Amino acid sequence: MVIAMTTDRSTPRGADDGPPDREVTAFRNVLNELKATGCTLLVVGDAPQEVFTRASSQLLGDPEMLRYRVLAVTDATTQSVTERLPDAETVPRPLAETTRLLNHAGTPRSVTTESAAQSDLAEIRETCVADPHLRGLQSGLTEAIRDVAHHSGGLDPADLRVGIDSLTPLVEHHGESVVRRCLDMVGGHVRDNNGMAHYVLPSDYDTERVQSLVPAVDAAIELRTANADEHDAQQRWHVPDRGLRTDWTPL
Repeated sequence: MVIAMTTDRSTPRGADDGPPDREVTAFRNVLNELKATGCTLLVVGDAPQEVFTRASSQLLGDPEMLRYRVLAVTDATTQSVTERLPDAETVPRPLAETTRLLNHAGTPRSVTTESAAQSDLAEIRETCVADPHLRGLQSGLTEAIRDVAHHSGGLDPADLRVGIDSLTPLVEHHGESVVRRCLDMVGGHVRDNNGMAHYVLPSDYDTERVQSLVPAVDAAIELRTANADEHDAQQRWHVPDRGLRTDWTPL
Protein backbone atom coordinates (compact mmCIF):
# COMPACT_ATOMS: atom_id res chain seq x y z
CA MET A 1 0.00 0.00 0.00
CA VAL A 2 1.33 3.43 -0.95
CA ILE A 3 1.05 5.88 1.93
CA ALA A 4 0.57 9.50 0.93
CA MET A 5 2.08 12.08 3.21
CA THR A 6 1.41 15.60 4.32
CA THR A 7 3.04 17.71 6.99
CA ASP A 8 1.06 19.12 9.89
CA ARG A 9 1.89 22.59 8.64
CA SER A 10 0.18 22.15 5.27
CA THR A 11 -3.23 21.41 3.81
CA PRO A 12 -3.79 17.67 3.15
CA ARG A 13 -3.37 16.69 -0.47
CA GLY A 14 -6.09 15.03 -2.46
CA ALA A 15 -5.89 11.41 -3.55
CA ASP A 16 -4.54 12.38 -6.98
CA ASP A 17 -1.81 14.68 -5.70
CA GLY A 18 1.09 12.35 -5.13
CA PRO A 19 3.50 13.52 -2.41
CA PRO A 20 7.25 13.74 -2.91
CA ASP A 21 8.96 10.38 -2.54
CA ARG A 22 11.07 11.75 0.29
CA GLU A 23 7.96 12.26 2.47
CA VAL A 24 6.78 8.70 1.94
CA THR A 25 10.28 7.44 2.63
CA ALA A 26 10.53 9.57 5.78
CA PHE A 27 7.32 8.13 7.17
CA ARG A 28 8.27 4.55 6.35
CA ASN A 29 11.60 5.10 8.06
CA VAL A 30 9.82 6.40 11.15
CA LEU A 31 7.50 3.36 11.22
CA ASN A 32 10.44 0.98 10.87
CA GLU A 33 12.27 2.80 13.65
CA LEU A 34 9.26 2.67 15.99
CA LYS A 35 8.75 -1.02 15.30
CA ALA A 36 12.41 -1.81 15.92
CA THR A 37 12.85 0.20 19.11
CA GLY A 38 9.40 -0.09 20.65
CA CYS A 39 6.55 2.41 20.60
CA THR A 40 3.23 3.51 22.03
CA LEU A 41 0.27 4.60 19.91
CA LEU A 42 -2.94 6.49 20.68
CA VAL A 43 -5.94 5.31 18.62
CA VAL A 44 -8.53 8.08 18.36
CA GLY A 45 -11.28 9.45 16.16
CA ASP A 46 -15.00 9.61 15.50
CA ALA A 47 -15.91 6.09 14.46
CA PRO A 48 -18.12 3.18 15.60
CA GLN A 49 -16.81 0.76 18.21
CA GLU A 50 -16.47 -1.92 15.53
CA VAL A 51 -13.85 0.19 13.75
CA PHE A 52 -11.78 0.62 16.91
CA THR A 53 -12.02 -3.14 17.52
CA ARG A 54 -10.74 -3.83 14.01
CA ALA A 55 -7.87 -1.37 14.38
CA SER A 56 -6.96 -2.87 17.76
CA SER A 57 -6.98 -6.37 16.27
CA GLN A 58 -4.50 -5.28 13.60
CA LEU A 59 -2.23 -3.61 16.14
CA LEU A 60 -2.20 -6.75 18.31
CA GLY A 61 -0.40 -8.50 15.47
CA ASP A 62 -0.67 -10.97 12.63
CA PRO A 63 -2.42 -14.11 13.96
CA GLU A 64 -0.06 -16.36 12.00
CA MET A 65 3.04 -14.83 13.61
CA LEU A 66 4.17 -15.57 17.14
CA ARG A 67 3.06 -12.57 19.18
CA TYR A 68 2.71 -12.10 22.92
CA ARG A 69 -0.38 -10.06 23.75
CA VAL A 70 -1.36 -8.18 26.90
CA LEU A 71 -4.84 -6.63 26.68
CA ALA A 72 -6.38 -4.51 29.42
CA VAL A 73 -10.08 -3.68 29.20
CA THR A 74 -12.01 -1.03 31.09
CA ASP A 75 -15.25 -0.84 29.14
CA ALA A 76 -14.78 -3.25 26.22
CA THR A 77 -17.35 -6.00 25.77
CA THR A 78 -16.56 -9.69 25.80
CA GLN A 79 -17.49 -9.84 22.13
CA SER A 80 -15.02 -7.09 21.22
CA VAL A 81 -12.26 -8.86 23.16
CA THR A 82 -12.97 -12.04 21.20
CA GLU A 83 -12.99 -10.20 17.89
CA ARG A 84 -9.63 -8.53 18.38
CA LEU A 85 -7.77 -11.68 19.45
CA PRO A 86 -6.79 -14.23 16.79
CA ASP A 87 -8.67 -17.45 16.24
CA ALA A 88 -7.19 -20.20 18.39
CA GLU A 89 -6.79 -22.41 15.31
CA THR A 90 -4.58 -19.93 13.43
CA VAL A 91 -1.93 -19.09 16.02
CA PRO A 92 1.43 -20.90 16.14
CA ARG A 93 1.16 -21.38 19.92
CA PRO A 94 -1.91 -21.66 22.19
CA LEU A 95 -3.41 -18.33 23.30
CA ALA A 96 -3.17 -19.54 26.90
CA GLU A 97 0.64 -19.42 26.55
CA THR A 98 0.90 -16.09 24.77
CA THR A 99 -1.98 -13.91 25.94
CA ARG A 100 -2.82 -12.07 29.17
CA LEU A 101 -6.08 -10.25 29.91
CA LEU A 102 -6.54 -7.59 32.58
CA ASN A 103 -10.01 -6.48 33.62
CA HIS A 104 -10.24 -3.01 35.12
CA ALA A 105 -13.99 -2.56 34.82
CA GLY A 106 -15.80 -0.45 37.39
CA THR A 107 -17.69 -3.56 38.44
CA PRO A 108 -15.29 -6.49 37.97
CA ARG A 109 -16.63 -9.13 35.61
CA SER A 110 -14.90 -11.98 33.89
CA VAL A 111 -14.40 -11.31 30.20
CA THR A 112 -13.34 -14.92 29.67
CA THR A 113 -16.45 -16.59 31.07
CA GLU A 114 -19.19 -14.00 30.57
CA SER A 115 -20.65 -15.99 27.71
CA ALA A 116 -20.41 -19.64 26.82
CA ALA A 117 -20.00 -18.53 23.21
CA GLN A 118 -16.57 -17.10 24.01
CA SER A 119 -14.92 -20.50 24.42
CA ASP A 120 -11.72 -19.28 22.74
CA LEU A 121 -11.09 -17.05 25.77
CA ALA A 122 -11.70 -19.69 28.40
CA GLU A 123 -8.07 -20.79 28.72
CA ILE A 124 -6.54 -17.32 28.70
CA ARG A 125 -5.15 -16.05 31.97
CA GLU A 126 -7.30 -13.18 33.25
CA THR A 127 -6.50 -10.82 36.09
CA CYS A 128 -9.28 -8.74 37.64
CA VAL A 129 -7.81 -5.46 38.90
CA ALA A 130 -9.63 -4.63 42.13
CA ASP A 131 -7.73 -1.43 42.92
CA PRO A 132 -9.95 1.45 41.69
CA HIS A 133 -6.89 3.67 41.35
CA LEU A 134 -4.59 3.57 38.35
CA ARG A 135 -1.80 2.08 40.43
CA GLY A 136 -3.57 -1.27 40.24
CA LEU A 137 -3.87 -1.23 36.46
CA GLN A 138 -0.34 0.09 36.06
CA SER A 139 1.07 -2.64 38.31
CA GLY A 140 -0.99 -5.30 36.56
CA LEU A 141 0.26 -4.26 33.14
CA THR A 142 3.91 -4.06 34.15
CA GLU A 143 3.69 -7.43 35.91
CA ALA A 144 2.06 -9.02 32.86
CA ILE A 145 4.77 -7.56 30.59
CA ARG A 146 7.50 -8.92 32.86
CA ASP A 147 5.78 -12.31 32.96
CA VAL A 148 5.55 -12.48 29.18
CA ALA A 149 9.19 -11.43 28.76
CA HIS A 150 10.32 -14.05 31.28
CA HIS A 151 8.38 -16.96 29.79
CA SER A 152 8.90 -16.09 26.13
CA GLY A 153 12.55 -17.11 26.14
CA GLY A 154 13.48 -13.81 24.51
CA LEU A 155 11.43 -11.19 22.69
CA ASP A 156 12.32 -9.89 19.25
CA PRO A 157 11.22 -6.38 18.22
CA ALA A 158 7.41 -6.08 17.94
CA ASP A 159 6.83 -9.56 19.46
CA LEU A 160 5.16 -7.93 22.48
CA ARG A 161 1.80 -6.26 21.79
CA VAL A 162 -0.03 -4.35 24.53
CA GLY A 163 -3.46 -2.73 24.36
CA ILE A 164 -5.81 -0.74 26.61
CA ASP A 165 -9.46 -0.33 25.64
CA SER A 166 -10.41 2.22 26.51
CA LEU A 167 -8.90 5.25 28.21
CA THR A 168 -12.27 7.04 28.37
CA PRO A 169 -13.38 5.92 31.87
CA LEU A 170 -9.85 6.38 33.18
CA VAL A 171 -9.64 9.97 31.95
CA GLU A 172 -13.13 10.77 33.19
CA HIS A 173 -12.41 9.41 36.66
CA HIS A 174 -8.74 10.30 37.18
CA GLY A 175 -8.07 13.17 34.78
CA GLU A 176 -5.66 13.57 31.88
CA SER A 177 -2.52 14.25 33.91
CA VAL A 178 -2.87 11.08 36.02
CA VAL A 179 -3.58 8.94 32.96
CA ARG A 180 -0.63 10.49 31.14
CA ARG A 181 1.74 9.53 33.98
CA CYS A 182 0.37 5.99 33.86
CA LEU A 183 0.96 5.79 30.09
CA ASP A 184 4.49 7.12 30.55
CA MET A 185 5.24 4.36 33.06
CA VAL A 186 3.67 1.56 31.01
CA GLY A 187 5.29 2.87 27.84
CA GLY A 188 8.70 2.65 29.45
CA HIS A 189 8.23 -1.08 30.11
CA VAL A 190 6.91 -1.60 26.57
CA ARG A 191 9.93 0.11 25.01
CA ASP A 192 12.33 -1.77 27.30
CA ASN A 193 11.05 -4.92 25.60
CA ASN A 194 10.92 -3.40 22.09
CA GLY A 195 7.16 -3.90 22.12
CA MET A 196 4.22 -2.03 20.64
CA ALA A 197 1.37 -0.66 22.75
CA HIS A 198 -1.83 1.05 21.69
CA TYR A 199 -4.40 2.90 23.76
CA VAL A 200 -7.96 3.41 22.53
CA LEU A 201 -9.59 6.81 23.11
CA PRO A 202 -12.73 7.41 21.00
CA SER A 203 -12.50 11.20 20.68
CA ASP A 204 -11.65 13.56 17.83
CA TYR A 205 -7.93 14.10 17.35
CA ASP A 206 -8.17 17.86 17.84
CA THR A 207 -9.99 17.70 21.18
CA GLU A 208 -8.28 18.89 24.34
CA ARG A 209 -8.57 15.40 25.83
CA VAL A 210 -6.65 13.76 23.02
CA GLN A 211 -4.08 16.52 22.68
CA SER A 212 -3.30 16.31 26.41
CA LEU A 213 -2.27 12.66 25.95
CA VAL A 214 -0.47 12.89 22.60
CA PRO A 215 2.86 13.84 24.30
CA ALA A 216 2.76 10.51 26.16
CA VAL A 217 2.86 8.46 22.93
CA ASP A 218 5.06 8.16 19.87
CA ALA A 219 2.25 8.50 17.33
CA ALA A 220 -1.52 8.79 17.05
CA ILE A 221 -3.76 6.89 14.66
CA GLU A 222 -6.93 8.75 13.72
CA LEU A 223 -9.94 6.73 12.54
CA ARG A 224 -13.06 7.66 10.62
CA THR A 225 -15.67 6.09 8.36
CA ALA A 226 -16.02 7.25 4.78
CA ASN A 227 -19.77 6.72 5.01
CA ALA A 228 -22.27 4.95 7.25
CA ASP A 229 -20.63 1.58 6.52
CA GLU A 230 -17.88 0.88 9.04
CA HIS A 231 -16.26 -1.46 6.49
CA ASP A 232 -15.16 1.68 4.62
CA ALA A 233 -13.12 2.85 7.61
CA GLN A 234 -10.04 4.97 7.04
CA GLN A 235 -6.98 5.85 9.09
CA ARG A 236 -4.27 8.47 9.13
CA TRP A 237 -1.18 8.61 11.30
CA HIS A 238 0.17 11.61 13.17
CA VAL A 239 3.79 11.77 14.34
CA PRO A 240 3.92 15.28 15.85
CA ASP A 241 7.55 15.09 16.97
CA ARG A 242 8.60 14.55 13.34
CA GLY A 243 6.02 16.91 11.82
CA LEU A 244 4.55 14.02 9.83
CA ARG A 245 0.98 13.09 8.99
CA THR A 246 -0.32 10.60 6.44
CA ASP A 247 -3.25 11.18 4.15
CA TRP A 248 -6.36 9.11 4.78
CA THR A 249 -5.90 5.47 3.72
CA PRO A 250 -8.10 2.35 4.10
CA LEU A 251 -7.91 0.73 7.51
